[in-house]
Amino acid sequence: MPQPDKRALLAQGLSAGDDDDALRARLVAAGVSLATAKYEVDRLTKDPMAGELRRQAARMAKQRWLFANQERLASGADGGFALDTLDAPDVDHFYRHYYEANRPAKLTGIVDHWPALQRWSLDHFASVVGDAVVEAQVERERDPEYELAKDDHRRLVRFAELIDWLRKDEASNDIYLTAYNSGTNAAALAPLWDDMAPIALLDPRRHDGFFWLGPRGTLTPWHHDLTNNLLVQVTGRKRVRMAPPWAFARMKNSRHCFSDWGNAALPPGAGDAETPPVLETIIGPGEGVFLPVGWWHQVEALDLSASMSFTSFRRANAHVQDYVSWGAL
Repeated sequence: MPQPDKRALLAQGLSAGDDDDALRARLVAAGVSLATAKYEVDRLTKDPMAGELRRQAARMAKQRWLFANQERLASGADGGFALDTLDAPDVDHFYRHYYEANRPAKLTGIVDHWPALQRWSLDHFASVVGDAVVEAQVERERDPEYELAKDDHRRLVRFAELIDWLRKDEASNDIYLTAYNSGTNAAALAPLWDDMAPIALLDPRRHDGFFWLGPRGTLTPWHHDLTNNLLVQVTGRKRVRMAPPWAFARMKNSRHCFSDWGNAALPPGAGDAETPPVLETIIGPGEGVFLPVGWWHQVEALDLSASMSFTSFRRANAHVQDYVSWGAL
């Protein structure tokens, strides 16, 4: 019978916050003799790595306490843990009570002035930019890690050919023009920007944005972004599910900003010991959702869907560098 890895068991116990008695019990349960377990645990008093693991475990325990407090406050608010809908929100009110509070919201009446709401269709796209060559994410259905491996799925296609395929109106998650493709597509799709106009909630000096187009069935799996985002629906509908940052332990985050829940349709509600609390909404043409930085979300197209997303808020939104410098990758 192979001998248990005592150092690995001790590291696991220290990371979990075990005291000396619990560490000895962990070793004995794995088949280590009581005398050896006592010797190994006693040695930890002179091990600087063990001391640092214990300090880290204490910091993590403090973090869990803080997250638990945030959950209690959110659940105890008027109306409980819920998603507000703001109609033509006042800019100052939005920033004070949502952007700065890291609180999501469904938004209506923010793009009623957009010509895109009447113009955008497959026919319009074909007539305005059909000859353009665009980049899309393709062959996603053959790869369960399609979102993590986005670079492997980048392909150049003629926009008119993609439009013809979309006219079939078949449910699919196999091809999708996403924000990740915007570096290539911004110039090719520039004429579509004439169909939009400034949004009061955003910085009026910037007119950037990210174009999304795909069939019903496209699915962006559970993840969190490294910026605050505004997602605006122009045609079709999307279901957006969200989970708060303070549910981190239940979001099964093992790689980068992605959740091991993947494409799971986590039910809306308060969650339980294993599943996170989830807010859910459906946005249709002219509606949007504010997705604060760090909030987990999953987005599913219920129809042929064209959307825009924006990060050009009136407040600082440069959180990526902190994420990298703190080693969160």
